[in-house]
Amino acid sequence: MKPDKDGVWLISPDALATYTDDAAVVLDIPKGICYSLNTIASRIWLAMETSPSGLTLEGIVGALETYFEVPHQELEADTAECLDKLRRMGLLQANGHGMASCASGRRM
Repeated sequence: MKPDKDGVWLISPDALATYTDDAAVVLDIPKGICYSLNTIASRIWLAMETSPSGLTLEGIVGALETYFEVPHQELEADTAECLDKLRRMGLLQANGHGMASCASGRRM
């Protein structure tokens, strides 16, 4: 299924991140659970932190393209899958629009 390109993604107000050289750790404050994010997921998180009003999928992919030399469609599919996973974990919110999980089979 295609992701909703017009949906705006926001970081949950209950999540707090800290960064290492190539990764991030995100704390879900109410649950007291820490999540380790890989390089791509941490870049997604960082891009979202710089835009507190939220970003669309295309906005996030545009930010990632400055760091990764990956074909646009592949990066978009991987980003959509990661966003959906982070949403299901309660770390992100999709503002007003749902997003179907992307079936690319890649892991973030």
